Amino acid sequence: MRWLAAGLVLFAVIPLAEAPGWRVTPAAEDSLKALWARSVAERKEAVACLGGTIGEDTVYLEAARPLPGVDADSLSANAELSLSDCGPPAWIGLAHTHVRSTDADEPANRFSAQDRTVMSLWATRWGRQGAFCVLYSARRAHCEVYPPVSNPR
Repeated sequence: MRWLAAGLVLFAVIPLAEAPGWRVTPAAEDSLKALWARSVAERKEAVACLGGTIGEDTVYLEAARPLPGVDADSLSANAELSLSDCGPPAWIGLAHTHVRSTDADEPANRFSAQDRTVMSLWATRWGRQGAFCVLYSARRAHCEVYPPVSNPR
């Protein structure tokens, strides 16, 4: 299996302090690029389940399965389908696009308050950490593990 280092092809992950690294397989990368292309063409958010593993210091993304179109747009994708269909053991979290339909041309490059609510709901529903990404171009994403693990010192 060939791995791509995060930041070289698809991801320019903006790391948090002590955040894990991200590695992406070509198959996952291709699926996320297709998700972005669909989102741009439809001018609304698109969502995908993320498959792989969350390690101690690295998240390995091995798959991304775009979900069917949801009846939502700009920063308001319905979370019900992603919460019910993107759970363990097959899936470790969610990715979605930030494509705005009316208020601005530039996509948002951070998680919104609503995104963080969905992240919390996912982690609570499945009783574990999740991997979450917001795509804001064909080659850029902001990804986090939630809830973060605190390192005792």
